[in-house]
Amino acid sequence: MPHRDAALTLVAASPTTPGPEHALREVLDRLGPSVFAGLLDADGVLRYANQAALQAIGATPDQVLGQRFETTPWWQGCKLSQQRLQQALASASRGEASRFDVRLAIRGGDTLAMDFSLLPLYGPDGRVAWLIPSAHDVSERERARRQLRLTRHAVEQAHDALFLVGPDGAYRDANAAACRLLGLTREQLLRLRVHDIDTQVNETSWPQRWREMCERGSSRFETNVRHHDGHEIPVDVSVSLVTSDGETFAHVCVDDLRDRRAAERRIQQLLQFDELTGLPNRQRLFEHLGATLQTSATTAVLVLELDRFKRINDGLGPQIGDAVLREVAGRIAATVRSVDLVARRGGDEFVIVMPAPSVPVPHVAQTLLETMARPMTIEGHEIHLTCSIGIAMAPADGDRADTLLRRANAALEQAKRLGRNQVNVYAGAPHDDDPEQMALETALRHALRDEQFELHYQPQVDLVQGRIVGVEALLRWQHPTLGRIAPDRFIPIAEETGLIVPIGDWVLRHAIEQAAAWQRAGLPPLRMAVNLSARQLLQPDLARRIEGLLAATGLDPRRFGVEVTESMLIGNFDQAVQHLRALRALGGEVSLDDFGTGYSSLSYLRRLPVDVVKIDRSLVPDVTAPAEDVSITRAIITMAHQLQMKVLAEGVESEGQAALLAANQCDQMQGWWFSAAQPAAAIEAMLREGRQIDPALLGRRSRQRTLLLVDDEENIVAALRRLLRAEGWLLLGATSAEEALELMARHEVDVILSDQRMPGMTGVELLRRAKQLYPETIRLVLSGYTELQSITDAINEGAIYKFLAKPWDDEQLRTHLREAFALKEMADQNRRLDEEVQAANRELAELNRRLQTLLSAQREQNEREVGSREAAQELLDAVPVPVFGIDDENLLVFVNAPARALFGLDGNLLGGPAAEQLPQTLRRALEGEPLMLTLAGRRWWTMSRPLSGNARGRLLVLLPQAGASK
Repeated sequence: MPHRDAALTLVAASPTTPGPEHALREVLDRLGPSVFAGLLDADGVLRYANQAALQAIGATPDQVLGQRFETTPWWQGCKLSQQRLQQALASASRGEASRFDVRLAIRGGDTLAMDFSLLPLYGPDGRVAWLIPSAHDVSERERARRQLRLTRHAVEQAHDALFLVGPDGAYRDANAAACRLLGLTREQLLRLRVHDIDTQVNETSWPQRWREMCERGSSRFETNVRHHDGHEIPVDVSVSLVTSDGETFAHVCVDDLRDRRAAERRIQQLLQFDELTGLPNRQRLFEHLGATLQTSATTAVLVLELDRFKRINDGLGPQIGDAVLREVAGRIAATVRSVDLVARRGGDEFVIVMPAPSVPVPHVAQTLLETMARPMTIEGHEIHLTCSIGIAMAPADGDRADTLLRRANAALEQAKRLGRNQVNVYAGAPHDDDPEQMALETALRHALRDEQFELHYQPQVDLVQGRIVGVEALLRWQHPTLGRIAPDRFIPIAEETGLIVPIGDWVLRHAIEQAAAWQRAGLPPLRMAVNLSARQLLQPDLARRIEGLLAATGLDPRRFGVEVTESMLIGNFDQAVQHLRALRALGGEVSLDDFGTGYSSLSYLRRLPVDVVKIDRSLVPDVTAPAEDVSITRAIITMAHQLQMKVLAEGVESEGQAALLAANQCDQMQGWWFSAAQPAAAIEAMLREGRQIDPALLGRRSRQRTLLLVDDEENIVAALRRLLRAEGWLLLGATSAEEALELMARHEVDVILSDQRMPGMTGVELLRRAKQLYPETIRLVLSGYTELQSITDAINEGAIYKFLAKPWDDEQLRTHLREAFALKEMADQNRRLDEEVQAANRELAELNRRLQTLLSAQREQNEREVGSREAAQELLDAVPVPVFGIDDENLLVFVNAPARALFGLDGNLLGGPAAEQLPQTLRRALEGEPLMLTLAGRRWWTMSRPLSGNARGRLLVLLPQAGASK
């Protein structure tokens, strides 16, 4: 054996040197710290251990030398290693060397992976004299091996396909995922090259591909690979070059894209198609319509909405509703052309895009109506549907997708307003082209949040006294950048969006607070009128909320009123009447605004709980208005007075209009002539200074009798002035009919003396107009021409009182005029008496209404109290102890059933003095002193308690004492 020859040679050559044991020790001590070594005798006993081995277990030589090697601490950490050592020792005794991996224990309880060798050493006699154990630390190698195994396991378990590819394109290795991807075994795969699998690579192009990868170091691309059965698989490929031991190869990671592509297709389907019907959705619709508008000269857009579809979902359930929508989608698609797009925009709304229609679009729409009207059977339910369709055409109605759809929607809304189940072609709509409307809606929401609104107030003036008796609260919007925005721009938007409700609540609150502030300031009483919207009027708690605001601010309800329009009442007449009655019951005033412009009949007006009728500005006549207009206004005033309502004319813009309204007994007016709507401070200033209409305009000031002289010849007018100057009358002169009408508007004229023949308008025509405008005037004709027929007709109509001829007799003329003034004085007295009677009647009617309201409220209160008393009676009768009720006048007013049974009382005793009706023994208890009494063989504790709150008096209660004898 080589080891033996070396040992023998060593001993023979150096007989004088120290023995082999000493030499070995020196060698073993020079080994590195990672090499454990020692010396065993032939029996396996440890005779020497180097410092590295001793330090590993933290032992001294004395602690381990002399022990059998397998019993030393190094071998106590692993039984398997100890067993293999024992086998090695047996082999070494036969001269056989051993080498194997072991785990040796070290201090701290850990073990080290080591490469262990056991070599026999022969003595001079040729027998095994020594055994040399050595162990080299291979922990790093073990860790590397373990990491390699883990890496290999990870590669095998990887979801992605992994390949190693050499420069020649041959596959050097592949994991299980790669084999599964291609449908091959590992052996089959490793016999192939890249061009056998990659569809984008062939045998001649591979060298160029390899050079490019070498230049870049890595690459990523998508390609298709061939499966074993022939189909292609889309994959994502990542390539990284690796160099090891001078050899370069490619590490290829292949990701199967089939699931990703399917998910992308699914996402695309969800993004562009409706999941329920499979039709294109809103996004796809916009894309397709936009592209169609670019390529087609003419395009039609039809928006179809099912009528009252909600009743199907509510009545039959959403499952049936979904099935109906799928059926509708199929019917639409079957009706239109294959080139037309049918999309579902959401809910029960469908859109059809028809490029270059081949037939008139309304005919197609009509066919769709008929198709939808055919009954459909869904899960045993026979369902009948109709639809409404709006149509817009490009380029006539717009060349943008959003514009065209918006206008088709407008046409659809019109079709629904016309009764549904109709086709409507877009023909323009108010504000449809207003680009600021959406921005205005957003700004309107911010205005409510940021307190950009303010209230102005337009005075309402009494036409009898001339003073301000009320104001109408009018909303104003001052935008920080857009400036003042007119109400007719933002109020319709507020009504459409529902913002009118919070805005209306804001107006109510601020108007009532302002009226209460004026009330606290001691200003003259006036009524605050607030306009209600239709949505506000239908709120069930409107009256309660207004009552709460009035109570919170302390405003007298008589200083508050609401204004509603005819159109607000027609749709929900009974409900509106109920709410208005509740508001009147609070003490407020109800005004009917814009009267004469709506559609309500007089029977509706008679049933409405209305205090004031507001004549619309379109019906307020001027002095130059046709007589028929004045007659309409007078008829409205008379009708309202007959119904015990006041009349307020709005939109009064001239003195003539105000005078004409006063002459026709209109009660109140408001308009620019007196004052435009003003801020609260300006209204307060008006009230403090007592601003009012000139009493002369209303005919209340003590004045001269007025005679109006009308003649187109100025000398005639001058002559009449000289003749009549001494009569003491106020003489007014006019040389035309128009001038005369203006004077009548500014002055209260008693008598008119007019020429007949005048340019523009004859005297008879002037006096007819005067009769219509100012029927109380006395009208005479003074003329040199006798147009018998026209004058006779005028006299018969009452337009002319007398006809006087020119030239006139001075005395006779003065006599006729004096008679006319006397007749006018009598008529004025009669009219004043009539006005006073009508005013008294209206006041009585108002007092009667308020009395009826109070009586009704009192009756309801009494009924509630009776009900409460009956409930209390039943409750106290159920109490098992005697109870008596005595009022604050010491009258017996209540006795419950146990008390009646105990004392034998009946109801006839109620109302009498308690001291006389109750037994003698109880009278002391009435004074509030507790007593212990014996009644009917039983002891009772008697207590008297005073009542508080609305009830006044005392309750007398008898409580039985336990253990008492019966």
